Amino acid sequence: MPKYKSTLLLSILTTFTLGADSKLKEAFLNANIDAQIKLFYYDISKETAPDAYATSLGGYLKYTTDTKNPLFASIRFHTSNPVGDSLNKENTALFNNDNNAKALTTISESFLAYRTKDRVMKLGNFMLNTPMMNDDTTRIVPWSYQGFAYTGESIKDIEVQLYYISSIRSFISDAYKKESASGEFGDNGISMLSLHYTGINGLKTQAFYYYAPELYSTFVAQADYEIFVDNNALFCIGAQYFNSGNGGKYALRENANGGDDINLLAIRSSVDAENWMLSLSYSQNFGLSGIVKGYGGLAKVYTTSMVANGRGNYKPETWMLNGTYNLPLGSHHSEVAFTLTNTQVNDPRGDGFNAYYFHFKHYFTKEASIHLRYENLNYTNTKSDTSYFRAIASYKF
Repeated sequence: MPKYKSTLLLSILTTFTLGADSKLKEAFLNANIDAQIKLFYYDISKETAPDAYATSLGGYLKYTTDTKNPLFASIRFHTSNPVGDSLNKENTALFNNDNNAKALTTISESFLAYRTKDRVMKLGNFMLNTPMMNDDTTRIVPWSYQGFAYTGESIKDIEVQLYYISSIRSFISDAYKKESASGEFGDNGISMLSLHYTGINGLKTQAFYYYAPELYSTFVAQADYEIFVDNNALFCIGAQYFNSGNGGKYALRENANGGDDINLLAIRSSVDAENWMLSLSYSQNFGLSGIVKGYGGLAKVYTTSMVANGRGNYKPETWMLNGTYNLPLGSHHSEVAFTLTNTQVNDPRGDGFNAYYFHFKHYFTKEASIHLRYENLNYTNTKSDTSYFRAIASYKF
């Protein structure tokens, strides 16, 4: 190679390397650190079955390189550690039940991402927010998923999501396994395709298809429409439909968490005012399979409270009345809420129940809050009547 070409090539390589090194340094210099600490007390009191209670101290620490760069990375650690006295603490689902309900510390996210103007791709471990696979924030440590995620918005008013999940880590484990909340799903994994359309003012529609050939596949559709009554009031109506089938070798039809015979329809109406909200929801599952957790997390059905829900198996039919009110306690947000639930089952193997729920949530500052939650379930047949109480104090850095 002629000398001048060698010199030119070396100059180009040097410039490229220095530029890449500069961008890499800039990505780490502009990184973001996010953290939260939580103190979580959970008490389960049953009329005829063993009680359980435990206290946990934990939270998360998250580090993300500069997301303004096309290529960025993120890692997040979650931990939940038992403190003080406890009873049957494995039943609280706060700790590592793979290790005798001892402390749970795990990498909940560790992914590499590439972003363009209209697309984001992730590879690694990440948290999700879909109807049948989500993080479930009801404990300190969430669910997380391993695989590939794509989100595209290149078509006006349409968002496309495409996921392939090869392993799942539940909120009571530090290991990623080929096992969902509904059971094993084998080497073929779980794929998901979703479409979200927002082209009509006030209307949001979304559709999801989950394909798990060795477990079961599920179609989910949801539409929500908002109407502004005036500047201080918003009327909302919505409908959901969940349908599963194509059961594989790991599918259990009568599974409460999820199986190949889900056929659930739900509707919801609500009024949102400046300081209060009132909603009425109804759901009917015409199938024998439940949909409590789907593939992971908590299935997002309208008729859902802290524990009470209309997502169970054996054909539950549920009415749910929910209300919230913002309290005038100083300059920071305070909220009280109640939920009344009535569930009847249309199969003799199921258990109906009545439930009432109450919570109080107060933000002392933007970073510090306390959340008190209580729910009581009274079953009509054989299950033990149960009350649940959670007290959660958190501080976000």
